[in-house]
Amino acid sequence: MKLIKSLTAVAIGVALSLNAFAVETQVMVRAKAVDAKYIGTSVGGVKVVVEDAETGEILDRGWINGGTGSTKAIIKEPIARGQVMTDDKTAGFLAKVDITSPRLLRFKLVAPYGYRQALQEASVTSWVIPGKNILGDGITLNMPGFIVDAWTRVLEGGQVDIYTKAMMLCGCPIYPDGPWDPKNYEAKAIIMQNEVKVAEVPLEFTGPVGMFSGKTNITKPGYYKAIVYLFDKKTGNVGVDRAMFEINQK
Repeated sequence: MKLIKSLTAVAIGVALSLNAFAVETQVMVRAKAVDAKYIGTSVGGVKVVVEDAETGEILDRGWINGGTGSTKAIIKEPIARGQVMTDDKTAGFLAKVDITSPRLLRFKLVAPYGYRQALQEASVTSWVIPGKNILGDGITLNMPGFIVDAWTRVLEGGQVDIYTKAMMLCGCPIYPDGPWDPKNYEAKAIIMQNEVKVAEVPLEFTGPVGMFSGKTNITKPGYYKAIVYLFDKKTGNVGVDRAMFEINQK
């Protein structure tokens, strides 16, 4: 028993000694939507987990909140090498890790939490040195996807109207002649029954902001699934949502 107590005391002493030499180091973590702006409060925030890449030990966790940043600086004007793209209002999470030596950390992000059908995950690893803060733009992860919110309406005679409200992953709006013009995106609904494709329906922009719609006719009774997507062929960016509907027996 005395031996066990002695070993326990030694272990505690070692742990306290290591903690005494630990240095709090700050790392700014940000998420940026592909071909758009920073992801933050307007779409429900971004969940962040900071862990040791080798052991899995969680060193910090929290949420990215804040604004999407300057459209002028991020989208409209050329970006110079070394240019800082953010300010104190731009969405970010200031992680604080206590480390005694350089450690390879993994930064894992999940967003946008306000639109669960559009959730994406991204991660990256980076060495962090005790006392060497990584601030400013910090560690920025690009996250692909659109926010696509789809629904249907079934009318008499088997007419099915399909609608979607779409936006960039940061919540930035899609509208004609804007930074994100609907003519640059393909919107379509794939109609499935029992995992078999029965139709493809083009969706046209009907505005004023982010709205796309189309229609088709289905007469065979049963349950159907509309898989609605938005696709940018220039960047390869894709967003998807699903909506169920039923065609009743006549």
